[in-house]
Amino acid sequence: SPSSGQVTATNVGYNGTMAPGSTTEIGFQATHTGNAAKPTVFTLNGVTCDVA
Repeated sequence: SPSSGQVTATNVGYNGTMAPGSTTEIGFQATHTGNAAKPTVFTLNGVTCDVA
């Protein structure tokens, strides 16, 4: 429940590995009254990812 707009997603025990070059989708539930635009920057383990 951050107030900065930055959130962190972490895996659970059974899904902590992704193959190089693979893709995934991350969803979350939130209640807010602000901007719902796509993020301008997205990183995974410190590596910048494409925002689709």
